[in-house]
Amino acid sequence: MRLAIKLILMGLLVTACGGKDDNNNNPPEETEKELGAFNLEFPENNLICTEGEDNGTDGISIEFQWSASTNATSYELEITNQENNTIDKRTVTTTALAVGLPKGTQFSWGVTAILGSKTLASDSWNFYSEGTSTENFAPFPAEISISDNGDGTVTVSWVGEDLDDDLVNYDVYIGTSGNLELILENTTNESTYYNITAGEQYIVQIVSKDSNDNTSTSETYFTF
Repeated sequence: MRLAIKLILMGLLVTACGGKDDNNNNPPEETEKELGAFNLEFPENNLICTEGEDNGTDGISIEFQWSASTNATSYELEITNQENNTIDKRTVTTTALAVGLPKGTQFSWGVTAILGSKTLASDSWNFYSEGTSTENFAPFPAEISISDNGDGTVTVSWVGEDLDDDLVNYDVYIGTSGNLELILENTTNESTYYNITAGEQYIVQIVSKDSNDNTSTSETYFTF
């Protein structure tokens, strides 16, 4: 009888020690990190940048600033000189960087947040560097947006800006690579419709023109 009781107690003890869920010993799975949205802050969009430190007769140092993207480990700052189409790229781990630029020049800039192989790009902003001695400003590149109408057509819209407020019209080109077609010439409209083929990649190019024969060109790609 005593032997039977001992056997029962031993069985209960083994069950109590070995009955734990093995999953409790496994570490919790880590949630995959994503990049958070962020915004450009300075230089401000479509304005003359009047802040900066002179670094010579024709140069100025401007501090580019943007908000932080959650989980980003670094950022790529891209600055485009609109007058000669040169691009300056800098990679930093901060949310600000001072860059020396020529005075009296039109630029566009944007930032890409980076987390490993993941990237998230900001909008592109435009500005003039301080020191411009003329009131004859070229237009900023137009901002283009595309919307699908669901009937085999898209609506192409754009918004132009000019510091001296003398924009007069636009030329609009749409088509596929190597086959751009002038859809509207010298138009004052800021939208148009276009028939598309599903799955085809299209290019939209907007040339903004002012009363002093200055121009700027913006371009975007889309597929529906």
